[in-house]
Amino acid sequence: MSNHFGLAVSGCDISDFNYVLKVYKQSFSEKITFENTSISNCENGLELSEETNDKGDYNTEYLTVNNCTFDNVKQNVIDYYRGGYDESTIGGNLLVTNSTFTNCGANEQNKILLNHRGIVYVNIAKNTFKDNKVDYVSILWGAKENYASDNDISNSGEIKTEENLKMKLMY
Repeated sequence: MSNHFGLAVSGCDISDFNYVLKVYKQSFSEKITFENTSISNCENGLELSEETNDKGDYNTEYLTVNNCTFDNVKQNVIDYYRGGYDESTIGGNLLVTNSTFTNCGANEQNKILLNHRGIVYVNIAKNTFKDNKVDYVSILWGAKENYASDNDISNSGEIKTEENLKMKLMY
């Protein structure tokens, strides 16, 4: 990667898109922030995924979602992935606060609303999750700095904590 980018979205109404944000392999941002923004009727939300690379890579150091509404986002509502088991890559910071998620995740194949597998620092606080068609709002990585607090969850699955990530066979 030869360069990195930053993105701040604030005070916007985003609707009827295939992707709100799609970040591709080998791109990197220091910081991506969505604040005071409404996202509705989209096929995909925020997809930051290096899923084909399980070497510890990820697409942004800091992903912040604050005071946003997500309504009828079908999949990849927040998909922020750090693959692999290499402890030398210690990053990924996800903060989701004061936001509302309603009727989202209907097409989510893994039935998890907020996908943040392998992200080391996660804080999901003071959000409302209502009528989301998933089994889990989030699966936290208990062995790392993953926390959830003061969330209101109604008809949307649960927030679960796993001490260790389930490993994929690498060869």
